[in-house]
Amino acid sequence: MDDRNGTRHGGSGCVAYIVRIDRERELTPGQVPFSPSASLRLRILIPGSELARLLTVKLVPFEQFLESPPMTHLGAIRAAVIGKLSVIEVEKLRSRRDSLFKAIGSCGFPVFADFSDNYAAAGRSPALAEYQMEMAKRATLTVPCEALAEQLRAVATRGVHVIEDPFESPELQAAFDPSQDAIRLCWFGASYTRSLLERAFLKIAEANRHRRVRLDFVTASGHESYARRLGLRLAAIHAGFDTRFVEWSPENVARALQDSDLAVLPQDSSTEWGRSKSHNRLVHAIRCGRFTVASAIPSYVELADYAQIDDDLAAGVCWAMENPQLAIAKLRAGQAHVRNRFAPERIALRWAELLGVNRPNT
Repeated sequence: MDDRNGTRHGGSGCVAYIVRIDRERELTPGQVPFSPSASLRLRILIPGSELARLLTVKLVPFEQFLESPPMTHLGAIRAAVIGKLSVIEVEKLRSRRDSLFKAIGSCGFPVFADFSDNYAAAGRSPALAEYQMEMAKRATLTVPCEALAEQLRAVATRGVHVIEDPFESPELQAAFDPSQDAIRLCWFGASYTRSLLERAFLKIAEANRHRRVRLDFVTASGHESYARRLGLRLAAIHAGFDTRFVEWSPENVARALQDSDLAVLPQDSSTEWGRSKSHNRLVHAIRCGRFTVASAIPSYVELADYAQIDDDLAAGVCWAMENPQLAIAKLRAGQAHVRNRFAPERIALRWAELLGVNRPNT
């Protein structure tokens, strides 16, 4: 993470975010450090930098919390939030779980655990479901969408609260006026299921053989060879289908969206793992001013007035091409909705209420 300068605050007390970092840091009010991790940006850094306008917000290394859970050097701690651990990190944590559970029980202040996934639905080792169940007994859970809250309520003996991901990009001008003989598509994300993407884009290629199609495939470095293989499969079905790999960065995502006609966001709506995903990719595309065709997972369905939500993504693309005026009207309404609902300051106030942080008198 890269710290940026900003003004400091007064405030009293402290909120501690327990995260996978190398050293303790204090967040500067309104200044968001960069991280390539979407979970860290959306669940901690962005709301935390807004929360820092009200009181001290510290990022504390995970290992430091395990070794000295009271963290008395931080002063009066209002609450601690254990940031999301990836599936791989949870599996590697097996030897330290007892230390984590003991730390939660002995720290002397309220502890929340932020979950962005249903670990039990990952289809991997039983250890993931065991970790989820044990954490849910010891900490209050926070999640980014109602679908995930519904899945976890049965095990969340201390409660589960929905606090959505904030948007993280400037609002760009909405536009949708594609040529009828060519269309530019954009997919972006740090993680994906190959079979799901291939099924979706193969159907889109078949349904659009009468027009040229370009797909910008925006993801992390190291995935260029997969993008090339996907492109060859799509070109074998439709010779006019061109796939371009774009290395992920915030700037490149915004640029690729602005250089496209449509964003296409496949998600698996048939499994608990897929159905529990948050709104954030759809919100990001709307903020960047691009109409989106997305799968019918619950968080996307909540925004169905502002995008084309359909598990048949090829049909969704065709609908958009046939109804450009309706599409742009939905997109503009979506930008107004997202501007209010997912604003960082609004999300931070929800965190403040949950964590027992009072707003100063005005």
